[in-house]
Amino acid sequence: MRPDRIIVGEVRGGETLDMLQAMSTGHDGSLATVHANSAEDALMRLQTLGSMSEVLIPFEALKDQINSAVDVVVQLTRHADGSRKITEIALVVSHGREQFRIVPVARFVPRPVGADRVVHGRFEHLPLPRQVAEKLYVANEPLPAAFRVADAIDVLDTRQAIG
Repeated sequence: MRPDRIIVGEVRGGETLDMLQAMSTGHDGSLATVHANSAEDALMRLQTLGSMSEVLIPFEALKDQINSAVDVVVQLTRHADGSRKITEIALVVSHGREQFRIVPVARFVPRPVGADRVVHGRFEHLPLPRQVAEKLYVANEPLPAAFRVADAIDVLDTRQAIG
């Protein structure tokens, strides 16, 4: 039996390496949860958790596994009113054993909290890398109207996770 999707609840230890290896074997659309404070921290945490495996794997090789397996990080944040909201969607643009690099493509912009003490806001859509727009085209998926396409990766707001 060959699954089309792999969905993992929360990863907290050495099982992270098994998850990364499964995600890197042609199962597009895999999902997993990891607790972290930011998209960059999520990638660093996956590397740390993967190193807890009984398999002795160099830290640099874990970077390669993560860069191969993870395409998108969706960051949820718990706000003061108790609500959880998606606060950032970022694409992983690093390859191989490079330092983790992400490009945010959407972020939540909160409004000042009013008398109701409820967090409200809006999403800001940022340019998509051209390679992503081309992948959508090849998959016969329309580019969402809210997004623009950046011609070069160096014009995007790229952030790096230092580890």
